[in-house]
Amino acid sequence: MLRSLGFILLLTLSPSLLPAQTLDITMTRGTMIDFTFNTIRQYNNGVIMASASEFTIESTVEWDLYVGTQTLTPGQWDILDAYSSAGTDVVPVSILEIRAVSPGGTSQQTSFFQLQDNSSPVYLIGSAADDILTTSGVGTNDPGDPVTDPFTHKFRIDYRLTPTIAYTPGVYSLTIVFTVAEDL
Repeated sequence: MLRSLGFILLLTLSPSLLPAQTLDITMTRGTMIDFTFNTIRQYNNGVIMASASEFTIESTVEWDLYVGTQTLTPGQWDILDAYSSAGTDVVPVSILEIRAVSPGGTSQQTSFFQLQDNSSPVYLIGSAADDILTTSGVGTNDPGDPVTDPFTHKFRIDYRLTPTIAYTPGVYSLTIVFTVAEDL
């Protein structure tokens, strides 16, 4: 009886003996973004929302950061309400572009890029492979937090949406998923 009790106690205590790892992304601004198009010029030239979202990264391990969209039909916007039957309601997520900017210029994507489905995301930091530790500059994946490392662990997101007039007028939605993961 004493042996089984000791074994259970050892299993209960063993996780607390391991060093704790932190890997966290926190949205600090702009979780719901709405675009409204009132003119043909806006449809054709697009609308930019600068610094509309912001998030921070906290990590005690090397990390990767990537982004993709999540919709009911992968790669297409979800239509919530159609105002007309004109045009096509098959709208690719790629009409939405983003630019991720950190104060230290660490993002690997320095200009606007088209979003893709989350099954084939775009990497802002790192890659799908095991990356080398980068402590400064583009691709920095050094452990840290936004308080002590605001130039490398804080990102602002600009959005550019250019729907053109080829699509059915209406209300559409999609979810943008920013993911931070341990670089393995």
